[in-house]
Amino acid sequence: MHKFVSTSFLLIFSFSVSAQTEIDNVQSEVTIKVSEKQKRYTYFSGNAPVTMADGSTKSMADIKIGEHVKTYKDGKSTSTQVKQIDVYNQPKSTLTAVYLRPAHEKRALKGQTVVPALLLEATPDHLVQTKRGKKRMNKLSKRDILYHYEPLTGIVSSWKVGAVKENARRISKAYNLATVDGTYLVDNVMVANN
Repeated sequence: MHKFVSTSFLLIFSFSVSAQTEIDNVQSEVTIKVSEKQKRYTYFSGNAPVTMADGSTKSMADIKIGEHVKTYKDGKSTSTQVKQIDVYNQPKSTLTAVYLRPAHEKRALKGQTVVPALLLEATPDHLVQTKRGKKRMNKLSKRDILYHYEPLTGIVSSWKVGAVKENARRISKAYNLATVDGTYLVDNVMVANN
């Protein structure tokens, strides 16, 4: 009788443990799937030009942790240190293209030269610094103003959004930086850590 009770208890205990393990696995899988759906991917192409502290540019793929990159605060240029680099192989999101033009641009008359537009490409969820605070690339509109650092003069100027094109292109490898100050310049346009 004692043997029968022990065996029954072990059988019930082992069934309970295996059932609990199966339930835990199902819950974990569901949690992972939900997390993947809610994750916001933020990155640039590897050839996105990052402005270094000395004013030179370097492809984002060539940046190393600890290097100093340019940013600006209160209208003045300064530098910040790269503390993290994320690399994505075969990223899921396509890039969003934002075309910018000077905020104080006047329409060119016949025979005058037109200032070329700037192109900034990143994932739709990447944050950029606007006049009204940080905003995701896919939420930008023609009313938004972004900041552009002029390397020759050291002046920060305002550029307005001319157009936003979602799903502009797909890339096979992508990069994102995190800096100590939370911002840095890509193609001399201020972007934010996410």
